[in-house]
Amino acid sequence: MGIDRTGPIGQYRFTGSNAANRRAQQRGQAGDEAAPADSINLSAAARELASAPPEAREDLVRRIRAQVQAGAYLVDPDAVARQMVDRGEM
Repeated sequence: MGIDRTGPIGQYRFTGSNAANRRAQQRGQAGDEAAPADSINLSAAARELASAPPEAREDLVRRIRAQVQAGAYLVDPDAVARQMVDRGEM
């Protein structure tokens, strides 16, 4: 299965065999071979990022890009590791 973004956040087009099965299920034509419907759950952080004004994110990206290009963007690996552990990502 593939997911192609076709519009604003939350509007996606599904491709592949599960997409065909889903369309058949919606029409009431699914047989025993139909795969279960796909689902997605967004975290609170993802919803917050998705709702951020695009210009605010663009400004942040522009500033970070300039720092990276100038060789001035520094990451504290200890802080990153701590946050990953605190969030249960490790």
